[in-house]
Amino acid sequence: MNQQYDVIVYGATPGGIGAAVAAARRGRRTALLEPAARIGGMMTSGLGRTDIDWLEAAGAIYREFAGKVLQYYTDRYGADSQQVEDCKGGMFFEPSVALKLLWEILGAEPLIKVYCHTALEEATVRDGRLRMLRTSALAEGGVAAEWEAEAFIDGTYEGDLAAAAGVPYWLGRESRDVWNEEYAGKLYMDFHPSKEVMPGSTGEGDERIQAYNYRLCLTRDAANRVPVRRPDDYRREDYVSLIADVEEGRVASIRQVLNILPVPNGKTDANNHHYCMCSSDLPEENGTYLEGDRQERERVVARHRSYLQGLLWFLQQDEALPETFRAEASEWGYAADEFPDSDHFPPQLYVREGRRIQGEYVFTENDARLAPGLGRSPLHYDSVAVGAYPIDSHAVRKREPEGRDLALDGFFGLRWITRIYQIPYGVMVPLGVDGLLVPVAVSATHMGLGTIRMEPCWMQLGYAAGVAADLALEADLPEREVDIDRLQDELLEQRQLIMFFEDVDPLSPAGRAIQYLGTKGAFTTEHAIPQAPITVAEAARLTALARQLTGGRRLPALPASARVLPAGVDMGPCIPTAEPLPEDYWSAHPLLTGEMLRRWQLAARQALGLDEQDGGGTDAQTAAQTAAGHETGDEANDRVSVGEFCTVLYTLLKQSREA
Repeated sequence: MNQQYDVIVYGATPGGIGAAVAAARRGRRTALLEPAARIGGMMTSGLGRTDIDWLEAAGAIYREFAGKVLQYYTDRYGADSQQVEDCKGGMFFEPSVALKLLWEILGAEPLIKVYCHTALEEATVRDGRLRMLRTSALAEGGVAAEWEAEAFIDGTYEGDLAAAAGVPYWLGRESRDVWNEEYAGKLYMDFHPSKEVMPGSTGEGDERIQAYNYRLCLTRDAANRVPVRRPDDYRREDYVSLIADVEEGRVASIRQVLNILPVPNGKTDANNHHYCMCSSDLPEENGTYLEGDRQERERVVARHRSYLQGLLWFLQQDEALPETFRAEASEWGYAADEFPDSDHFPPQLYVREGRRIQGEYVFTENDARLAPGLGRSPLHYDSVAVGAYPIDSHAVRKREPEGRDLALDGFFGLRWITRIYQIPYGVMVPLGVDGLLVPVAVSATHMGLGTIRMEPCWMQLGYAAGVAADLALEADLPEREVDIDRLQDELLEQRQLIMFFEDVDPLSPAGRAIQYLGTKGAFTTEHAIPQAPITVAEAARLTALARQLTGGRRLPALPASARVLPAGVDMGPCIPTAEPLPEDYWSAHPLLTGEMLRRWQLAARQALGLDEQDGGGTDAQTAAQTAAGHETGDEANDRVSVGEFCTVLYTLLKQSREA
């Protein structure tokens, strides 16, 4: 069977879903292929507490999802309900609710066709471009076919499509020397607040992969609780080190073994505990997963599942633990109304890190930290998203003497030095292969991926990839040659963030303009001060910057005089040489006036060949009218703000690009 689409997305993770939705909303016939039975990746498989510190940074598509979560709980339980409080504005949710809402988002797009149980077998690259992929059916409903498209997007955690297409990639950890990353390589850090770095932290790289686990949806509600069962291949030796932890006071309850945090309706998102040396992570046992065949991956998945089932059994039943400890642990069981097709256990293994492609840009630890000499993280002219989660990693080794029962190799969090950062388009563009974008297994070091690897981040990168794929098809260009300015225009219009400011409403017209100009170097701190009056010097600097951008080459200079009279008004009598010199005038009158902005905007529109009928665009009209409205004859009130000028300037650039 042969299938043809405009865009094919392989992997229905949140990143893959974001990509498919973006492409379809732009009129592209889109196939979304998923080897598993369930869409949504980790968001529908237990990761119900969003890993992000600032919802606005999550991107338009994730905010859309979060809005649906909030609406769901409000409609079903009432605005004042405990469920609405527990969903935290839509950022916390039950797995079944996430599944329902993601299907609703996909179902609203008639140009998307979803194929589950459909697994990649082979990819065909001709003349440096991905042309086709072949799939097999893993179960009823799956499709064995050859799939052709003009654009492909790899939405898998593992980077499977990229690897099949021959894209070069990295596995494991780089050493500190490779990219000058302070915390790269071998590292023993106490996760407690001190963040003490212990001896043995020598920074060498290796091929070890950070630990995988499952995010458990547990409950103590007896009416909705399924008891924990002993796995057939139970291995008590995996957990006996916890006995000493309990006896010596390092662990007092199940809540100090698992990080059990609430989501609505009395359920949990239970994760690995940062302070416990034997928790739900299983370091050292995922090393063969990424490069393994299907049988080997299934073995690794089964081992992780059995390990975690056995851990719960041990905590509840092992008589070497105190009776009170076991009794408290036994209050917990699986939520009966979740995951009915997999014995109430999450179906998706938490693949925290897969392959990392080699792309047009490599995102490192340094891209998510304060840039030397700037008041923010490094600037990226091609930013398509922002990230707002601390750089971290889970362990790559089990308990060792070097960790002193406080640290595991590779398990760390760098909250105190991570800044909100930009993610450049180049991380999704693979070297050597056209026709493919990779928004999940991005081009990054182990350290860089340690902050990008959150579902909201991947979802917004996926959305950007879907928009970029459409623009590439529209322009008949390889994805690596997409017009970055046009891509950013489209993303900003759709309420995606591409730059963070502490003092800017990112979704306002001025906020969009300031973000765009900020990516080009207009602002070097996290403060744009949009309400402040703009000086003529700053306006001239921004105009010169805009002249270097797509659509801005013909922008005129600002008027050299604030006293340009309209045609038809007699200048005489006057003695110009008796008036203050320009440098003295501007020293005494440093601020841009509304009349100057109005006159400059008219000249700029003429220079750019924009029709008067365009009216300058709604945002620019509003800004210019507001600025001109300041004119009262009182010079102190005839001022233009930074936000107003940026709005006018950005609108001119956009209209010039569209003309």
